[in-house]
Amino acid sequence: MATTTTTTKYGAPVSLSVQRGIRSKYKSKIGLAYPVTRITTVIPAAPLVQNKNRSVTYFGKSKGLELIKNNLTQLIKTEKGERLMLPDYGLGLSRYLFEPLDEVTYDLIKRDILYNIHRYFSIGRVITLSIFSQDLERDRNQLIIRLTMQLLDASLDIFDIEAKVG
Repeated sequence: MATTTTTTKYGAPVSLSVQRGIRSKYKSKIGLAYPVTRITTVIPAAPLVQNKNRSVTYFGKSKGLELIKNNLTQLIKTEKGERLMLPDYGLGLSRYLFEPLDEVTYDLIKRDILYNIHRYFSIGRVITLSIFSQDLERDRNQLIIRLTMQLLDASLDIFDIEAKVG
């Protein structure tokens, strides 16, 4: 009796990047922490260090849910035209600082926030949105934006963000 030595493969072959991603131990993305902070690490006795006090300065890093919160806070606090190569990035909420927070202004702010979050942050959806106005001093006002969001990935995490503009 003869045996068959051929095999049939079904489906598409897995790409090399997917194979590496499965084997990788570092699957989470790491980004720059916001607000930008500096972390100084002291090197005990490194002969190649040019610094007098033997320290190296790194920027703060964040990952996971903290990175997502930082990116959303940065989106809310950024003015339009402030980011290089992305002139439409940001909300530009400072134009509403000295406006009365009535229903029309609230709807304009809400529309700007929801549109830009949908445009630049499509991995989550807004559950609740609250906007408050606060008079700090005679010549200084502040807008407080509180968001409750849910991620649209497998985790479906729900988190809160509070950002102050002004």
